[in-house]
Amino acid sequence: MANSWVKAARSAAGIVIGYLVFVAGAWFVQEAVLGGVGYHDSLNTIALAGVLTPVAAAAGAIVTVSIAGRHPWLHIMPMFILIGVETTYLYTQGRVDGPLWFEVAAGASLIAGGVIGALIWQVLSKRLWRPETVGS
Repeated sequence: MANSWVKAARSAAGIVIGYLVFVAGAWFVQEAVLGGVGYHDSLNTIALAGVLTPVAAAAGAIVTVSIAGRHPWLHIMPMFILIGVETTYLYTQGRVDGPLWFEVAAGASLIAGGVIGALIWQVLSKRLWRPETVGS
């Protein structure tokens, strides 16, 4: 019974902390580094945001699955759902200045970053914890 609670706590902590890492990283890139990003910004600003913000999503996914410790795809799905909900909300409420295709692409790039982060975690976890490397 206690083991189930530990797994549930790790799952919840991984999801929450990973999402916070993602949000903080996205804020840092878009607001602190780039001074705010919008559809009408320069191509350089949009390109930098398009590369660096998915890196924040990847970092959040890596944190999520590292803490959860198992079932990486299950644990990053809430992050993907929140990205979709937030993108929809911001667009429908007029809080973003880009056309629909631009905002959907931005949300999709965040999901892609999360997928890449989960894949990185899977590759690293297999390399770091292979039986032949334990005790070497």
